[in-house]
Amino acid sequence: MTGASGDGRPRERDVRLLRRLHPFVRPHAAAFAGALGLLTLSAGAKLLGPYVLKLAIDGPIADGNLTGLAGLAAVFLAAELADGALESAQTVLVRLRGQRILASVRSALFAKAQRLPTAYLDVTPEGRTLARITSDVAALSDLFTSGLLALLGDLVLLTGIVVALFRLDPFLALAAYAVLPALVAVSEIFRRRMRSAFRLVREKTARLTGRLQEFLRGIEVLRLHAAEPWAEAEFDRANVEYRDAFLRSVNLYALFFPLVELISAVALALVLWQGGTGVGAGRLTFGALVAFFEYVQKFFRPVRDLSEKFNVLQASFAALERISEFLDLPEESGGGNRARPLEGDVSFEDVSFSYDGATPVLRHASLAARPGEIVALVGPTGAGKTTLVHLLLGLYRPAEGRIRVDGLDLSEWELARLRGRIALVAQDVFLFDDTLLENIRLGRPWVEREAAEAAARAVGLGPIVSALPLGYDTPVLEEGVLLSAGQRQLVAFARALAGDPRILVLDEATSEVDQQTEAEIERALETLFQGRTCLVVAHRLSTVRRAHRIVVLSRGRVVEQGTHAELLAQGGLYRNLYELQFRRLSDDRTAPTRPNPRD
Repeated sequence: MTGASGDGRPRERDVRLLRRLHPFVRPHAAAFAGALGLLTLSAGAKLLGPYVLKLAIDGPIADGNLTGLAGLAAVFLAAELADGALESAQTVLVRLRGQRILASVRSALFAKAQRLPTAYLDVTPEGRTLARITSDVAALSDLFTSGLLALLGDLVLLTGIVVALFRLDPFLALAAYAVLPALVAVSEIFRRRMRSAFRLVREKTARLTGRLQEFLRGIEVLRLHAAEPWAEAEFDRANVEYRDAFLRSVNLYALFFPLVELISAVALALVLWQGGTGVGAGRLTFGALVAFFEYVQKFFRPVRDLSEKFNVLQASFAALERISEFLDLPEESGGGNRARPLEGDVSFEDVSFSYDGATPVLRHASLAARPGEIVALVGPTGAGKTTLVHLLLGLYRPAEGRIRVDGLDLSEWELARLRGRIALVAQDVFLFDDTLLENIRLGRPWVEREAAEAAARAVGLGPIVSALPLGYDTPVLEEGVLLSAGQRQLVAFARALAGDPRILVLDEATSEVDQQTEAEIERALETLFQGRTCLVVAHRLSTVRRAHRIVVLSRGRVVEQGTHAELLAQGGLYRNLYELQFRRLSDDRTAPTRPNPRD
């Protein structure tokens, strides 16, 4: 009796789910076959005990033969010891192999998460993905330790008991099994309802995990806005939903167990009544009745345990169902097979795009950047500047138009190779809980330690590294909490330079740094820009004025293009932006007098 989905195709769906585990289990098939063999031997030892009791009662005990009784007692003890040793051996074997399988499943899920489209990750809470890789995989653990294999062992034992009972007395065996229809009906009802209950538990677990992670990551925002009561109320709501879902499964289990106990008690009463009658009529020996009673108890013991195994199986199948759905999600396209050296010629041709399919973010935008050219993208918030960057990196695909790199459509390039030659420095820099050196290298095999350190010195990180206790080998902790915002930005520049990209993209990359750090970055940019195609989502005036060409966007359209001086002379949107924002920054740095906007 395996779990079911309760959707009209229970066993077919469960078989499909188990097939998803086959690639992970196949390397360990021999070990599980050995474990099943140990369970079979253990079942044989269990079957031997009651029969030895029959022989002892009807033979040495009835005859007063103590020598024969001692021999049978030794056989009985050996059978019990063998049973315990065999069960222990198979448990250790299954647990060891099971953990290796679960490690493989976790690795596969993490690899899958990294291949999912950005559009999916944008709208999916992190906690949901985290629950698939952690709690859902943990729920599969019992599938190996006390789930399917243990159930197969129980089936072997139950089959052996049925054979033994019918060999002892077919009439009494039929009496004992008269309760089986009721047992099957109860089990079927329980099986269907438990799948639904455990599916709900897994959903509420993911919800609770997601809210917890979200509030812990945003704890500073909550404190600054005195929003802790709101967060506590939201977490309590998710917590109560999880509690209620879990209690529903507990209540179902609590109902099933006493029903099985009642059915087994009825079966034992029938055996006692019919068996006692048989002994009185001389049709059955007393030893056979004792053995029969022992076998029936051994039969219903795993059936009673089946309630716990149902609990395990339903939880495991609900988790496996969610894991399977996750593994079936469509992946990000890997692009084409072009992997030739990159020169850095970029062009956007009549590109339109919408994140939700309804609200346009880009409208027929066209622009180009040639090798060695610096192109600045400016415009009001929401104009589509960052979206152009995301499209170039292949994080999304344009709804209309084409993006070409070195004359080839972006879809023709092998995406991983292309991204390896494009460096993005964004406003928000993410650092991992690792050393400063590894946060620059990011595991890229072509970035040696010497190159990473040279890049760090080139962008002005040298004095900062010298002050760290372990230099480049100093852990920066999660999200780089040991570094200031400006220092993290310098690490991002070092990361970009170390990879020696052909295309460099700066997305508001200097907006979080002070003027002293900006001066260091300005010197680093001279090195970064040399010989590279540079797209700069501009915030600081100095970066804009350095650009060979400035592209002005508004409401997803390219409305102006030209040099700094040309755009100021046109008196359009760029001049307005310059006077409202860029010119103000220039005033702060130079003098309090108002400069000529046509300068």
